[in-house]
Amino acid sequence: MAMLFPHLPFHPDETPLSWAARSAAFHTGGRLVPFLNDLGIDLWSLKRGEECALARLCSISGQERAPVAHNAVTALGDRQYALRGERFAAEFLTGPVTRFCPSCLAEDAAGAARPATWWRHRLIWSLSVVRVCPVHQIPLLSHRGGKWDDGAHELQALPWEKDALAVGPNASLRPSPLQDYVVARLAGAFGPAWLDGQGIEQAVRATEMLGAVIAFGSGQKASSMTESMWDEAGRAGWAVVSEGEAAIRTTFMDLLKRAETNPGSMHPKTAYGMLYAWMSASRLTKDPGSIRPLLREHILDTVPLTKGQILLGSPVEAPRVSSVAKIAAGELVHPMTLRNLLADQGLISASDRETPCGHIFLRYEDARASIRMLKHAVPVSRLPELLGASRPTVAALLEIGALTRLTEVEAASSKMSKAVDGLELAAFLERMQVRLPEVAEKPTTMVTLAKAAEKGRVKLSVILSMLLQGRLQRVCRLADAAGLGAVLVDPQEIKSKLALPRPGMSGELALIILGFDPSRGRRVFCHPEAAPLIASEPYGEDVWVSPAALENFRQRYVTKKRLPLIMGARPLAIEKLLREKAQPAIEL
Repeated sequence: MAMLFPHLPFHPDETPLSWAARSAAFHTGGRLVPFLNDLGIDLWSLKRGEECALARLCSISGQERAPVAHNAVTALGDRQYALRGERFAAEFLTGPVTRFCPSCLAEDAAGAARPATWWRHRLIWSLSVVRVCPVHQIPLLSHRGGKWDDGAHELQALPWEKDALAVGPNASLRPSPLQDYVVARLAGAFGPAWLDGQGIEQAVRATEMLGAVIAFGSGQKASSMTESMWDEAGRAGWAVVSEGEAAIRTTFMDLLKRAETNPGSMHPKTAYGMLYAWMSASRLTKDPGSIRPLLREHILDTVPLTKGQILLGSPVEAPRVSSVAKIAAGELVHPMTLRNLLADQGLISASDRETPCGHIFLRYEDARASIRMLKHAVPVSRLPELLGASRPTVAALLEIGALTRLTEVEAASSKMSKAVDGLELAAFLERMQVRLPEVAEKPTTMVTLAKAAEKGRVKLSVILSMLLQGRLQRVCRLADAAGLGAVLVDPQEIKSKLALPRPGMSGELALIILGFDPSRGRRVFCHPEAAPLIASEPYGEDVWVSPAALENFRQRYVTKKRLPLIMGARPLAIEKLLREKAQPAIEL
């Protein structure tokens, strides 16, 4: 095969097309396409980095193929390309636009008789993220002639000198750190771990899109961004993404706070603008990379959402933060009832009772127990019917805690104060069904619960407590009756059980031993705003405290009266110590 002579060496910083264009000017003084046609090489095959075109050009020119192939951008199909092991889409390249540095080109041909043979189109100029010359620190110029061969980037055919004169001198501008990162990464260097962990195009796009929102606000549109704006966006984004996930999450939060002017209508796009629009586009064909799940997790953690809402391409299965109105809509419960219940439980402020449900926000998980209550709530008024019991029996069950109201009785603003948990009710009925043997006829010595309380002059709550604790052996239920009205007990057994000594003591004696004022101390057995400090059981007209309950209280608490004795100090010293430590006391 004939070879071109003399040899024009390939330069390490140029593209294969640039070398071919210089070769055409060097050997023929003409244009690139006729030169390639003479050599039997297709222009677009060479631009696509096809092996056959590269090999033929190198063979005819007497050039080692490896350096040329190293700088060849290879087309993979479907607008996908590869360079030095990195894959990216066509948008990562400048396409038909030719970028150049007029100072570099002037230096290329300084003093040369045939300058066209020296003008090199640098490989990095073909990358869309490269907008500043790293040598002369000036913005690159761009040219597009609107011709079919613009993509060849043939400097020898461009009026680049006129372009440079038209623009005039440029102010000094250092390359952005993002541009330096891309150039270094293509040269084999390592950078920030978060960026290195994804594709090079994903790293660039995430940095620029986030930076655009930081620099220009959430109202900025990508379609109206200029090259200088994209360069500024890359600089702003780099300051964040180069620090990794923690810094990115912090920036997400800062953008959210900046956008929180009207919480009632908050939408992720309000805070994250074009970044959110890019990643939520219905026709998104390219994986945005690691920033998408990062933003999605952040939005789930901070922005009110609705169950089933599409967020960055996939539905929200379990919202983490939402408004009371959206939670109620997703769970099919009444928003005002849910709002009042949440206020009763202290999950939202009491003042929120007057706030529109769409303006009250909380974590979805915090509301789940309340939602469950609403869905399974059974009104207390229905309990006599469902339990097959009288109203006094229902009241006794509530008194001993066999069935518990969903909220305190004092919480009159919520209907839940007059309801019990339906799941707890079902479990109670099933337990009665399993534990109590069924009889066809009433034994002569046994009576109903109400009759036993009347005959023995014992509170119904005491009998029910003994029954539920398993202390009664002679107990059964009639087959032809339903609910608690069918339960039969033996009055004599109840009387004998009450006469037997029990471990523990009465509530009144327990208060004296612990040092409480008996007139006020009884609230330790039933506190209206919290769980009882001492667990107790009903016993006649009083309550009964077991040794375990008493010891548990002593391990956790001490009364003020007993502090001097326990600590071996004077009462005044104890008073001073309490003031210094500022330990809160439990008001009884």
